[in-house]
Amino acid sequence: MGEFDLIETYFRWDNDSDPTGDKNGVVTGIGDDAAVLQLEPNQQLVTSIDTLISGVHFPENTPAEAVGHKALAVNLSDLAAMGAKAKWFTLALTLPGTDHAWLKAFSSGLKKLANETSVSLVGGDTTRGPLAISIQVMGTVENNLSLLRSGAKPDDKIFVTGTPGDAAVGLASIQGDLASEGVEFASEDKAICEARLNYPTPRLEESEVIKQYATSCIDVSDGLLQDLGHILKKSQVSAVINPSEFPLSDSLKKLPKDKAIQYALNGGDDYELLFTVPSYKCEAFMQAVSEKLTTHITMIGEVISQPKSEKQEIGVILDPNGMNLRGNGYNHFNDDIRDENSRD
Repeated sequence: MGEFDLIETYFRWDNDSDPTGDKNGVVTGIGDDAAVLQLEPNQQLVTSIDTLISGVHFPENTPAEAVGHKALAVNLSDLAAMGAKAKWFTLALTLPGTDHAWLKAFSSGLKKLANETSVSLVGGDTTRGPLAISIQVMGTVENNLSLLRSGAKPDDKIFVTGTPGDAAVGLASIQGDLASEGVEFASEDKAICEARLNYPTPRLEESEVIKQYATSCIDVSDGLLQDLGHILKKSQVSAVINPSEFPLSDSLKKLPKDKAIQYALNGGDDYELLFTVPSYKCEAFMQAVSEKLTTHITMIGEVISQPKSEKQEIGVILDPNGMNLRGNGYNHFNDDIRDENSRD
């Protein structure tokens, strides 16, 4: 099968991911040298690209359908963190050969998420080589209203969606690390956490509410502490968070608490949204969340101008007792569990 036949068979979807029937602003899609996309008035383009490599960003035995889902999901998560409406994506796929069963499953996972999020595949490329997937996503946001990492201010409250740490436990389960650490974990909990690793949820719906209140935002790809550090550095502030009150899933609660908290703080690969909201907006924000969303959103700390215990550098993260979290053992997983697909 040649390149063009491969594209026609597995990736020519005729923009059926757009339920509105207006082709999602696609003037010209797959089939020409480039796509032509229509922007609405007073909208800015938001774009991001990530590459996933087999054995680096996902285990080599990951099901093809999950690879397709995750490749798109991690990119859509970047748009969610920016407060953008996802609209289009391109796919550059490097394959060691033409494996039709793998391609069918990969395409299925990719298309299913595209349909669920109403984004259109508008172009790309295929080539031969070690398995790698590059996806560029594009979305729109109202002029000058995109969420950034640089807007957090002292007295803002820090929130996170979902239950960070699940994906890291899923990876540890796949790699056999839980057993080697002497952790007993039920098979159903392993399956739940492995699904969170392989099928992350891009928080696009949540972003639509969050962007109306937040001063800064980032998605949790490299671990909550590390990604919070990016916000603090860009905003020139510090923070106090309380790990003992972190939102843990029912599965993580079955681990020893100190180990569960370490996964939640440093695991990465969750693609939850971590963001700050001014104190005076928090009541209205939580009211909007209760009315419009079903996702669990938890306040985990606050932004401060400098550490309360002593003068230190900007960007330090303390617990309520004044202990520097990033300097006291909570980075145990940074070398072993880390998604290289950050936007840095």
